[in-house]
Amino acid sequence: MRSIVLSGDGGDLKECLSKLEEQLRPLADKAVPLLVADSHPVQVWAAVLTCQRLGIPLFLGNPHWGEREWGQALADMGSGWCWRQGRLEGDPAPLNPRLRELREVLPSSHWPLIGIPTGGSGGQIKWAMHSWLTLSASAKAHQQHFAVGPVHSYCLLPLYHVSGLMQAVRSWLSGGQWVVWDWKRQQQAKAWDPPLPGSFLSLVPTQLQRLLLSAHPGVLESLRQFRAILVGGGPTWPSLRQQARQLHLPLALTYGMTETASQVCTLLPEAFWQGSDSLGRPLPHATLQIRSEKGDPLPSHAVGYIHIQAESLALGYYPHLSATHRLREGQQQGFTPGDLGYLDRQGSLYWLGRADDLILTGGEKVMAAEVEGEIRASGWVEDVCVLGLPDAEWGQRVVAVVVPKTGIPKELEMHLKQHLSRQLSPFKHPKHWLWCTGIPRNPQGKVNRQQLRQWAAQTLGIPTQAS
Repeated sequence: MRSIVLSGDGGDLKECLSKLEEQLRPLADKAVPLLVADSHPVQVWAAVLTCQRLGIPLFLGNPHWGEREWGQALADMGSGWCWRQGRLEGDPAPLNPRLRELREVLPSSHWPLIGIPTGGSGGQIKWAMHSWLTLSASAKAHQQHFAVGPVHSYCLLPLYHVSGLMQAVRSWLSGGQWVVWDWKRQQQAKAWDPPLPGSFLSLVPTQLQRLLLSAHPGVLESLRQFRAILVGGGPTWPSLRQQARQLHLPLALTYGMTETASQVCTLLPEAFWQGSDSLGRPLPHATLQIRSEKGDPLPSHAVGYIHIQAESLALGYYPHLSATHRLREGQQQGFTPGDLGYLDRQGSLYWLGRADDLILTGGEKVMAAEVEGEIRASGWVEDVCVLGLPDAEWGQRVVAVVVPKTGIPKELEMHLKQHLSRQLSPFKHPKHWLWCTGIPRNPQGKVNRQQLRQWAAQTLGIPTQAS
C-alpha cells in the first residue's frame, strides 16, 4: 500500500467527497444516521466531512467487526444506512427515537453527532458521542500546546480509533498534510521517507517497542526528525522510555481517551529528554484534578482518582440515553474515568493505572499495568494481561496470562521471572503464569477482563463465583 497524502486540495479526496455527497444527500432531510466501516482512510474521512456538511449523524465502525459486533451496532442505531467496505446499504427511515431525543436536548452547535466506538472490559460496544465542536477543541489545544501552525500528521492508526481520527482533524483544521502509512509496511521497512519539518507521528507503546527491537538506522533517523512522537493508548514501561531517551527520540507521552477526543495531557519532548516520566501538564482546553473516593480534591503528590474537565469532553454515550442526559452538562461537571494517579507541584500528571486493575495482595498494592509493562519489556511475549484473583491467605494473588512469542513456556517462565527479579519488588511478581494462544479483546483492543478472569479462575481451580 502506497503512502496516502491528503490535504485540502487532494484530488482523491475531492472525488470521494463529490460522490459521497450525491449518494448521501437523500439522508440529510431526515437526518438518518450513517454507520461507516471502511478500511480505506480516504473513504472514512470523506464520510466524516460529508456527514458534517449535510447534518447527518455519523457512527464510526471497525471494518473487521464480526457478525455479532456488526449486528449489535445496527441494532443500537435502530435505523439508518451503513457504508461498509465501499458499499452503501440500508433503508431510509425516519430518525430513530433515541437520536430524535438527542437532537432535541443538545445545543445546535453539537449537531450532527459523531460517534466514536469504545467499550469497557465486558466487551460490549458503545459510542462516545462527539461533535465537530468537541473534536475542534482538542485539535486547537494540540496546536497551542506545541506552538505550531499547520499540523502535519503521519498516521499509522485506523480512523475508527480516536487517535487516528484526531490526526486527520488536526491536519484538516490547521491546513497541514495528513500522510497515511501502512503499519505492516513501515514495520518491515529498513528506512522511512523523511517527514515534513515539524511533523507529528502517533504510536501505541507496542508499535514503538517493535520499531526499537528492529532498530534499523534508517528508521531511527526518520523518527528523530519528527517534532514529536505522540505515544498513548496504554502505559509505557521504564526500559522502553530509557531506550527511547538513549536514541534521542522526541517522545511526547500523552494521557487521553476516546471520551476526551484524545490527549488532555502531553509531555513535551524537551522535558522527556531531561528525564521526566510524567505525562505532562494539561493542554489549554483542559483542567485536571485528583480526587478522593468521596470526590474531595487532593493535594500534590497524593494518589487518587483523575478527574477531567475539558472542552473536548464527549457529550455522552450512545445508546445509553440516561447517561447522555446527565452528561449534557458534563463539560461543566467533568468526567472521572476510573484512573488512578497524582499531580506533582508543577501540575504534571503521573498515571498509575485503572482503579479496577489495582491488586491488593498481602497488604501491598500492585498496579497491573506496571507488571504488564515489564513483562512486555522482556521482548519475549506477544500479549499479556495481569489479573488479581481471590486468595484465602493474601486476599488476592497476582496472575499473569501470557501469549508467548518464542520458546517453550516452561523455559520462558524462568526467563520472565529472572527479568522481573531485576525490575520489580518481589510482592509484584506473578504467583501463577498461564499460557494461551490469544487474550480476548473487544474490537477496540480492550481486554475482556471478565471473560479472562473467569477462564483463569477455572484453570487454577478457583470457584467461578469467587472470581
